Amino acid sequence: MAKDYFQDIVPPEESHHSAPARPIDDSSTDEVTQIPINSTRPDGGARSIRDIAPPQRPRPRTFDDARENPTNLGPTPRGRSSGRYVMWGIAAICVLLLAALIFVSMRPTRVTVQPRTHALTFTDETFSANPEGSGLGTMEYSVQSVELEDSEVVPSEGMVYGEDKATGNITIYNNFQTTPLKLVKNTRFASASGHVFRAPADIVVPAKQGNTPGKIEITVVADQPGEQYNVAPGKFTVPGLKSTPAMYAQVYAESTESFTGGFVGERPGVAAGALENAIAAVRARLETKAREAAAQIDPSLIAFQGLTQIEYESLPNTTEAGGGVRIHQRARVKIPVFKEGAFAAGVGGSAVTVVDAEAIELIPGEGFGAQLVGTSTVLGAGPIRFSMSGSATLVWKIDEAELQAALAGKDKSAFEPVVAGIPSIQEATARIEPFWKSTFPEDPADIQIKVDGPEIAE
Repeated sequence: MAKDYFQDIVPPEESHHSAPARPIDDSSTDEVTQIPINSTRPDGGARSIRDIAPPQRPRPRTFDDARENPTNLGPTPRGRSSGRYVMWGIAAICVLLLAALIFVSMRPTRVTVQPRTHALTFTDETFSANPEGSGLGTMEYSVQSVELEDSEVVPSEGMVYGEDKATGNITIYNNFQTTPLKLVKNTRFASASGHVFRAPADIVVPAKQGNTPGKIEITVVADQPGEQYNVAPGKFTVPGLKSTPAMYAQVYAESTESFTGGFVGERPGVAAGALENAIAAVRARLETKAREAAAQIDPSLIAFQGLTQIEYESLPNTTEAGGGVRIHQRARVKIPVFKEGAFAAGVGGSAVTVVDAEAIELIPGEGFGAQLVGTSTVLGAGPIRFSMSGSATLVWKIDEAELQAALAGKDKSAFEPVVAGIPSIQEATARIEPFWKSTFPEDPADIQIKVDGPEIAE
C-alpha cells in the first residue's frame, strides 16, 4: 500500500526558538531559498519532508487611528475638487463676458466734435459802432444806464443860505417814429402843474418797434430852485415839439415818484475843505460801484469798463439830527453794450469772413479790452470809436440738432462727407454702438453729440 506522505506533514509547534519566517519581498530578485532537507533533527534523527515547516503568513495589521490608514484619503478626492473650481471659474468668466456685452450694446452712439476756431490779436486797432436800430453798419451798440447814489456825514459849521434845484426820474417814450429820436441837452419837460425841468445831457430815445414805443429813463433837473418843484408823479410834455403836433402828442414822459431836493433858505453850513474831501470820498465809492455794475451786465452781451461813462451830480445836502450835514452825490453810469455775434463779426471781419453773426462767439483772452477814442463822445447820440487791445478767440457754434439730423440712418461711410459739409466743424470722430452695426441710429435723438471746446489761454 502506498504511503500517504501528506498525512505526515505536521506543522511545527510554536517555539521561542523558532526563527521568524522571512516575509516575501516582491521587489527582490527571483532568489530560491534553499531548505536543507537532510539536516539532522535535534534528537539526532534524520529530518524528513514532515519536518519542513510551512512559511508563516504575516498577521494582518490593525490601525487604531484613521490617519495611519494609507487607504483613507479623505471624503473628497483632490482631483474632483479641482475640477469643480475650474467649472465655477469658467461660469464666472462667461457671466462677466455677458455683462460686458450687454454694457457695450447699451452704450449710445457718440459723435465728438471740435468747433472751428480763429485766434485774434489786437494791437490798438480802431473800430466804430453805430446806435442800435440805425441800420448804418453790422456793429451796433445800445446803452444801459444805471444811477447810483451815496452820501457821507460831515460836521456842520454855522448857518448858510442855500438854493437847490429839485431832481427826479422820468421815462421818455418815442411812439412817433421807427428810428431813434435824439433830444439835445437842456431839452425841456413840463409837468402838469407847469413846472419845467431840463435834460442834463443829450438823449437818444430808442425807435418804435411795431406798436411798442421806444423808451429810456433819465434824470431831469428843475429849471429853478425851490420846494415848489418837488412835484408829484405824473405826465410830462416836450414844449419844444409843439410845432409838430403829431410828434408833440406821441413823444412824452412820465414819472412814478415825487421829485425831491428843491430848497431855498438858511441851513447848516460845512467848511470848504471838509466838503471837498467828503465829495471826493463819496465819488470814489460811486466809481467802484459803477465798475461793478459794468461787470454784471447780461453774459449774452459784451461790455467794457473802458467804454463806460460816469457823470457825477451833487444833490442837496440834508441836516442830520445829531447836528451834522449829510453830503449827497449821484452817479449816472452809461454802459455801451454789444450783441455778442455782431460784435465778434465786426472785430473779426478783417481776419475771417463771417456769414452768420449769430453762429459765432467771442472768448476773451489775455489783456482783452477796449477804450473810447475821443473825449467828446456822447453815448447813444451817434457812432462811437474805440480801440481794441489784447487777444481773443472766435469760436463757431455747433448746431447739434442739424448734425444729428444729417447723420440719422446714414451708413458710417457717409460720416466724413456730412461733417465736411458743415463749416462750423473743425474735425469730428464717431463711435457707432453696438460695435457690430455700421449705420447711425434712425432716431436723431439716439445720436449723442459731445462738443470739445477749445482751450483758451487767459
